Amino acid sequence: MGIFVRSPYIVTINESGQEGSKIELFIWNGTGSAPASPQYTLSKLIPATNNLNTYYNISPYVREYITWNTRQTPYNVFSASQTTQWCNVQVKRYKLDAGVYTLLGTDTYKGFDGFGYYEEGYNPALSYDILHDEGTFYYAYDTNQNPSTQNDYRGGFIMVQSATSYKAKYTNLVSGATFTQNLTNNQLTDVMRVYPNYYATGNKLEILDTSNNVLWTGYFKPYLNCKYVPVVCDFVNKYGCWQRTWFYAASNDTFNVENTEYNTMQSSFANYNTLEGQRKMFNTNGKKSIKVNTDWVTEDYNELLKQLMLSERIIINNYPAKINTKSTELFKSVNTKMINYQIEFEFAYDVINSVV
Repeated sequence: MGIFVRSPYIVTINESGQEGSKIELFIWNGTGSAPASPQYTLSKLIPATNNLNTYYNISPYVREYITWNTRQTPYNVFSASQTTQWCNVQVKRYKLDAGVYTLLGTDTYKGFDGFGYYEEGYNPALSYDILHDEGTFYYAYDTNQNPSTQNDYRGGFIMVQSATSYKAKYTNLVSGATFTQNLTNNQLTDVMRVYPNYYATGNKLEILDTSNNVLWTGYFKPYLNCKYVPVVCDFVNKYGCWQRTWFYAASNDTFNVENTEYNTMQSSFANYNTLEGQRKMFNTNGKKSIKVNTDWVTEDYNELLKQLMLSERIIINNYPAKINTKSTELFKSVNTKMINYQIEFEFAYDVINSVV
């Protein structure tokens, strides 16, 4: 089972007669076995004899083991997901009684850098660890741009935790042709959203279980009305997985310079050099930003927009960025027939290299 570590994940211990409790956290990346010793040991005494509950929020400890220094852009390969983008978590629960700790049980999770909404309650979890919303999504398509060589025109992927004999089934949206890929058993896999042969027409993607029951469905369609060069955006969604989207309408670039000004003394006085001036600048550097437009979208776009605005990891046109837009109306089609969102991003680096 997956847990989302941008929201609290609460482990509760409440055993009859307990004086306190402790948990041991074993956290590791990859497919190997758990470490021999716990990374963290947390303990508490009960608040009172009539309140035996002890609570532990393990999310901050788990999140330390997830990083976003890599980004995948698969085209025709079903690969194991990057092990730095998720982690394994094992929680051993103990009760304290008469000064002795007794093991109650061991729980095993996968930690994802996602979050739950307040309305979903505490400890939100997925029925299946498929880290992408269902629905209809569009990708940039240009007959002059081959996604096999042009990363910006690749359709993105979803991350799937497979069990035994899970499958990814692609159905061409025009011809009805299908392609089915068997997924590696019991593995987190990056599953392409668009099958390479179906880029021109789009496809339906279904994740099937051992009995061919449909667990998840998404529709991915080419966007065919691009008048501008689309701006590609990769961001970590609410489930803790890279998700790709594009902004198809007009975009505007902005360049901003910041510096510190100081007054100077003249090199000669009183007959000073008029070329020197009285003020100079130091610590001069620049920042770039971009303002983008979605083009016309439906009300369903609101959920993607919320996840994008709440994301802490964004890449715009292959460079790290942060979102400057802090507030927007979430349009409803009953009120607004033509919905377009304008969003501003600032690239998260200085124009002049200042890395030390």
